[in-house]
Amino acid sequence: MKWIGITGGIATGKSTVAKRLRTLGYVVLDADEISHQVTGPGGGALQEIFRVFGDAIKTTDGGLDRKALAALVFAKKDALRQLEAIIHPLIQAEIAAEKSKLEKLGELVAFYDVPLLYEKHMEKSFDEVVVVAADEDQQLLRLMKRNSLTKPEAKLRLQTQMPIQEKIKKTKHVIHNNKDQKFLETEVSRVLRGLKI
Repeated sequence: MKWIGITGGIATGKSTVAKRLRTLGYVVLDADEISHQVTGPGGGALQEIFRVFGDAIKTTDGGLDRKALAALVFAKKDALRQLEAIIHPLIQAEIAAEKSKLEKLGELVAFYDVPLLYEKHMEKSFDEVVVVAADEDQQLLRLMKRNSLTKPEAKLRLQTQMPIQEKIKKTKHVIHNNKDQKFLETEVSRVLRGLKI
């Protein structure tokens, strides 16, 4: 099975690309979705997150206050590293199981949408890597709108990731997402031809 990583920067449009690929009939696994599962009710990471970060990030019904946790970990690099140490092994185990299942089902191609692919040096575990790119100004605006953040808050989040230009240099497959939906669909088709799938 051809195993293709999708990455990019925060708010570059990876989810929109993943949605388009699914519409075209491709299997797309999503690191963020699995992260939500392992940190959700009954998820394997929840109790350890509360033990490490305390009750300030707990909702009244005992769930995870994601906004409070995000504010905490994006303000302190050590806190972000602690959180990643808790959830990443669980995500990787889940993905390995899903990948194995897809191979047994005879899938020829599968994509894995993973935001921190290059930051976590995961590129060698993929046959190909696709980067979804947008201008930094657009990233900022999209992130502020999507997450109701101030400009300084959005900039802080962007700074936790490798600059998008650095990611572009590391692959030959780049989907540019600076224009409208029609342009993005054309970009996806172009990259799929380049991947020969």
